[in-house]
Amino acid sequence: MKKIFLSLLLTISIQANDIADKIHKMMWDDIEVTWLEDDRFPTYDVIFYFADGSLSDGSRKGETNTMFNLLETGTNRFSLKEIADNLDFYGVSVGGKSVHEYSTYTVSGLSKDIIPTMKKVCHMFKDTIFPSKELAKFKRSTISSRKNMVNSHGKLASMAFREISLGGSPFSNPVSGKIKTISKIKSKHLRNKLRYFNQKVKKKVYISGPKSALNIKNIVLNECGWNTNAKFEREVTYKYKKKKAKIHLITVPKANQAQVVMGKFLAPGEFDEFEKLGLMGHYLGGGFTSVLMSELRVKRGLTYSAYAYAGGQKNYGRAVINTFTKVKSIEELLNVTKNVLKEKGEGKITQEEIKTVKMSLKGGFPFQFESSSRFIKELMFLDHVGHSYKRFFDYNKTLDSTSAAEVAKLIKQTFPWNGVDIVVLGQKNLLKRLKKLGPVKVHSYKKFL
Repeated sequence: MKKIFLSLLLTISIQANDIADKIHKMMWDDIEVTWLEDDRFPTYDVIFYFADGSLSDGSRKGETNTMFNLLETGTNRFSLKEIADNLDFYGVSVGGKSVHEYSTYTVSGLSKDIIPTMKKVCHMFKDTIFPSKELAKFKRSTISSRKNMVNSHGKLASMAFREISLGGSPFSNPVSGKIKTISKIKSKHLRNKLRYFNQKVKKKVYISGPKSALNIKNIVLNECGWNTNAKFEREVTYKYKKKKAKIHLITVPKANQAQVVMGKFLAPGEFDEFEKLGLMGHYLGGGFTSVLMSELRVKRGLTYSAYAYAGGQKNYGRAVINTFTKVKSIEELLNVTKNVLKEKGEGKITQEEIKTVKMSLKGGFPFQFESSSRFIKELMFLDHVGHSYKRFFDYNKTLDSTSAAEVAKLIKQTFPWNGVDIVVLGQKNLLKRLKKLGPVKVHSYKKFL
């Protein structure tokens, strides 16, 4: 459903007021509603935002994510098949998602069907029982998928790096849980979790579509089983003790190459300038013409791809470089990466290089939000992290004002070689090579499943 405002976004610096005028705020009892007015197509998108996420899971990690994933599996009145047939009849797309800090449930469909669709969705929130049979299927599928991750080395390396780099913070556990925690989840736990979200957790609603989409107000307030005055909002306070960075080898069988993920945890205050961090990441590893691609692939043939990213949620952030290479070239790849980060962090960046990256980012920026669903997700995220929508509309101005010296400073702060964790996933024979670069901690891949 590619629809909204693309022509306006393409001239965003000129048309910001036109877009802003289509964003309306209102209150339904104590639920804040954001409506993106869009009557170009007879469709709608709705996001229900819950101000808590997987940090509520306690010892059963993955419980919240499982609950939101299984909302359509059956109620006291309707089976999974009956619910699925009803949603299919109306051509509706639904889906739940949980991250550490918050959770969402999205609904998209035709405007003419929004009332019966929303009645069904609210019925699910109020009455889903999470049948044991459906939960057992989900657990078997999820556990099987995690076991099979040993064959997906790139995903496994990223998952291991996340846990290692975020260790010591509240965010190191995967939101989907691990095999040992998923197996503990029972239907009664999911019913209790749903009751908690319905009654205790603060909610917001984001809607895009014609004005008629607002007709769901009474359904949301009266039929979802929600306490519309719920106040709980996940606030995270923690002291992050900086760890000594290490090289970590994740051993897997039958690996014919080395997956490499490196970077660090970003504490509050280190990821506030997310536009500039995005510029830095794109400069380092945002495409075929990026610095790491040029040095690692084009000049030396050490890898096929290299990607860099830095950014944050509300309470934490991450800086990541992701690539891979042959076993015999692991030392060269790491040394070249080290030299690139050191050289660029010391200021060996031209304004012309940065100008090229800015043009690329500004050219692609509007196309990230050509669908109304993507646009309201961005509005939701800005609300979640506490930033004004002005940050969105001023994106190009922020890029234009960023100098090459600022990018160099960010590289030095965000990717200090002695401060980054390096995760290498491959066979045990990598250990001898990695020890030449520094102390190595060895982990079995099973630890991260």
